[in-house]
Amino acid sequence: MDEVSAGTAVVVGFDESPEAEHAVRWAAHEARRRGRDLSVVFAYDLDRWMSADAVRVWSPQDAERAARKVVEAGVALAQEVEPELTVHGRTSSRGGAAALIGLSHEADLVVLGAGRHGRVTGALIGSVAFAVTARADCPVVVVPSGAVERPDPGSRVVVGVDGSAGSDHALSIAADLATDSDAPLVLVSAWETPTYDHWSRIYLVDDEWRYQAITEARDGAAAHVAAARARLEKEYPGLVVEEMVEEGRPPALLGRASEGAGLVVVGARGRGDLRSLLLGSVSRAVMHDAHCPVLVVR
Repeated sequence: MDEVSAGTAVVVGFDESPEAEHAVRWAAHEARRRGRDLSVVFAYDLDRWMSADAVRVWSPQDAERAARKVVEAGVALAQEVEPELTVHGRTSSRGGAAALIGLSHEADLVVLGAGRHGRVTGALIGSVAFAVTARADCPVVVVPSGAVERPDPGSRVVVGVDGSAGSDHALSIAADLATDSDAPLVLVSAWETPTYDHWSRIYLVDDEWRYQAITEARDGAAAHVAAARARLEKEYPGLVVEEMVEEGRPPALLGRASEGAGLVVVGARGRGDLRSLLLGSVSRAVMHDAHCPVLVVR
């Protein structure tokens, strides 16, 4: 199969599932928009694949031939979607996470397909997708079934902002995407009632103290959005910007904001909940709750 040229490709995982087919379509459009090649990858676990078929005895050569057929189907689909796009095919017996993480060192973007309600399926099940988002060297997009093929004037771009360096980087990428797509950009900032830690977590009970803590948390979130808006007005003067500053956990707010959106963009590192976005439950919650593709950037 063709090799991926360093720094020139959008990489998409493919396993013939409906979710993977949708991811290939999305990735083909995005590769064309970026002016990049597309690399369609089928990454399988050789031992698991061979042991799963009790009818016939597989050899490594049999598995590779079967894998090539899978990749060829993905390449054909991408070329059908974007006839002028240069599409490569690649197989790997290293398993989904290892192969895609390895390719991320050279890629512009890695794209994964996800099932309904964010359940990642097929060759990229569960922990594989989360491992890729956590360890990839390039941005990663998780595309749920039924998502719009890309942002447009009727499907806004959503970005989480919290004042961190990761958030600032995500803001730049989200603004670029929104500008390219002539789509509005929604700035989302969440705040929660602070808690007092002293051997155990206890919600504040003193009314004055509680009011002050809530005010500071709410004003802090609003300040992050105001700073982001001021930056955008200077760097992207024609961009339509909307705001969403509400009480709640970041994944829940981003999930609500994603309804009808074309893309949610989040930073790999942030403050509070966003700081561990790629390391566990928050990452899973964002991918589970989002109704549109989620782009995770470093």
